[in-house]
Amino acid sequence: MAGAPGKEVEVEAEQPALQVIVLGSGGGPVEDNITAFLVRSTAVGWKKGCLLAVDAGVHLAAISKILERHKADRSGNDQKQAVTLIDGPFEGLQIPHSSASANAAHISRTLVDTYLVTHPHLDHISGFVVNTAAMPGSRPKRLAGLPSTIEAFKNHIFNNVIWPNLSDENNGAGLVTYMRLVEGGSPALGDGEGKGYVEVCDGLSVKTWGVSHGHCIERHSHRGSSFGLGSSSSQLDASPRQRTTSGSQSQLQPPSRTSSGSGFIPGELLRVESQERICVYDSSAYFIRDIATGKEILMFGDVEPDTISLSPRNKHVWSEAAPKIASGHLRGVFIECSYDDSVSNDYLYGHIAPRFMIEEMKCLANEVRKVKENKKRKREGNGDALGNSRRKPTRVVRDLSPQVSPRSGRTRNSIDFEIMQADGQNESLKEVDEEEVTGEDQSLPIRSSSELPLKGLKIVIIHMKEKLNDGPPVGELIMKQLQDYEAQAHLGCEFVISKVGDAMYF
Repeated sequence: MAGAPGKEVEVEAEQPALQVIVLGSGGGPVEDNITAFLVRSTAVGWKKGCLLAVDAGVHLAAISKILERHKADRSGNDQKQAVTLIDGPFEGLQIPHSSASANAAHISRTLVDTYLVTHPHLDHISGFVVNTAAMPGSRPKRLAGLPSTIEAFKNHIFNNVIWPNLSDENNGAGLVTYMRLVEGGSPALGDGEGKGYVEVCDGLSVKTWGVSHGHCIERHSHRGSSFGLGSSSSQLDASPRQRTTSGSQSQLQPPSRTSSGSGFIPGELLRVESQERICVYDSSAYFIRDIATGKEILMFGDVEPDTISLSPRNKHVWSEAAPKIASGHLRGVFIECSYDDSVSNDYLYGHIAPRFMIEEMKCLANEVRKVKENKKRKREGNGDALGNSRRKPTRVVRDLSPQVSPRSGRTRNSIDFEIMQADGQNESLKEVDEEEVTGEDQSLPIRSSSELPLKGLKIVIIHMKEKLNDGPPVGELIMKQLQDYEAQAHLGCEFVISKVGDAMYF
């Protein structure tokens, strides 16, 4: 609404669509602060089934500790009536009990219907496993994840050995029902911008992508993503959603290149006997969408950088995220940075350090820039004379130098080589027929410090592993290093260190 001349006009601020409550921000070894979050659509309010648990290394105890710090409005009510919380992450929630533990049980039993698990490592599932048997509700809890995650629960957790079979499969207790998610989205579900998303709780839908969480150092029968297998050319060119089956699990075919530009064919990486295959740990990245507004956040499980991964898959996630960031629909990315830069590559064990985080952010920034420039070209008209005159011929570069995997120590031969695009972007040779190319520089530079391609994007750091020494907290070290990198890269993103009890709005 326009105001009178000389008067300030109040513009109504955009209301947040998504709330994230941090139950656990660490990655161990302290067991009371390991990965766990609650997510809700603010449009839904506080009602039955409104909360989505993303991982649950901790759960009930963390909710109880947060509630102990809350203030409640008990005016006009006796102790037997429900009261309303007036501050903190659960502000506005009516609680029926007087003790924090009883109200935590109420929240977990009534408000949380679905647990979205990124991968089945204990620091991401232990709270869910222990809590579920003690708090049966009126309907089973839904456990959602990739088929490989569900298979791990069936075979190794709810197997009547490690823990009773609480599921509704194989004659179990029926307290848990499995929801197997389709990688890359369910093609038959949703429409428009929400196509492929599946509703997992009231007001929220998700789309999942598989990512890599390092590889096992043992030689054993394969149980993770396919890697080091002899493959036909048709398999190598398959999309990441195409799968091959090993045993009872459906597995991902890895991309045939890394985002840093050093491509390779898996069959040539390891010349080992078929029964001695590299096992790549699968994890997940979830796009969580508010159904009412279309706003989204992106939440990663444990993940390693593409540049040292044996099965690099992060770039597919960044490609999916880029148009959402460019349009302003995706404002927050939750991603692990387990160690500071004092930890060498050999001891990252499938995790990220700040030096690799900035590489991943540069890759994301380049994807965002491509989206924006494509939109700009469409507005200006495709194929105009000026645009055609600036297009440079494609040049093929081949790198035949041997490369060594940072952990296996084995030599690999690179046959694809990433080249620098004319607009400052990197792509593999499979895509150079669609892009402009120049020079030999393989870095991921940002063309202009004033461009700030990730401006407005919050990068929330999770899964930090405590050092347990007398030095500064690991979060402080990680933040200082990330800020130093950002000062040089000028990406525009804001790094945030997550803490237990944080309530973040997007």
